[in-house]
Amino acid sequence: MRVIRAVGQGFSITHKGWPIIAVIFVFNAVIRFFSAPNEDIPPYLKSMGDWGIAALIFLIMAIGANYLLAGIQAFAKSGIQGRHNGFKGFFGNCKRYFFGQLGVSVFLSLPFWILGFLSVALVFGAMTTYGNYAVTSAVLGVSAAVMVIVFAVFFTMTSESWAIAAADERGVFRSIGRSLAFCGGRFFSVIGLLLLVFVLSIAISLIVWISYAFILQGLRQLGLEGRAFILREVTGCALNAYFFLFSASSLMAYYLNNRKEDERYN
Repeated sequence: MRVIRAVGQGFSITHKGWPIIAVIFVFNAVIRFFSAPNEDIPPYLKSMGDWGIAALIFLIMAIGANYLLAGIQAFAKSGIQGRHNGFKGFFGNCKRYFFGQLGVSVFLSLPFWILGFLSVALVFGAMTTYGNYAVTSAVLGVSAAVMVIVFAVFFTMTSESWAIAAADERGVFRSIGRSLAFCGGRFFSVIGLLLLVFVLSIAISLIVWISYAFILQGLRQLGLEGRAFILREVTGCALNAYFFLFSASSLMAYYLNNRKEDERYN
């Protein structure tokens, strides 16, 4: 019930945050414009073959996402605590919590990248040795499975770090440490929360893209198929913006609700 309640609150906060969704949408659209390798889109910096440009776009995207996430966390916190202030002060909160959100992302990104790289390398090794070295391939395959499990566990244990950094205004390392302790005591509930958010995101996306397919058929009938890419990009950016706010709000709601109960019994 706590998981369902958190997701319900996440939806409630999200549906009150359309101005914030609009800001995230614009950010996504700008990033998409400059990075999408699509012949239908004539961005100024379209070629991803230039690693310098690709790295610059990734850096801007990472900094911008953390900047907006800081404001989103504060918006969700105030809404869940009954102090919903609308869009007022959003960018001020982005600035206020930015370094905390960015610090958590930076320090967690290293183990995430290491675990992800090792998982991919082990899977690749298992595939390339399958024909000639069956035992080696099996060992690498099992190791890859174990690494994926380790990655999933680590992600679950640290998933509340960003919410805690804004909710408790803790430092980076204290936020990560608090997340490990908080999620460790509610491990399977947190997994249930993450899975529910993921499943709902997939379900809503399927409904939206099915609707998009019907609209696309209508555009073809009107002879406007050549402009369908605009609708596709707008739909994708809108979904990303919606789920960015929804997932952050759900995680914030789950943390605040359980923190309140922890304080009650301590």
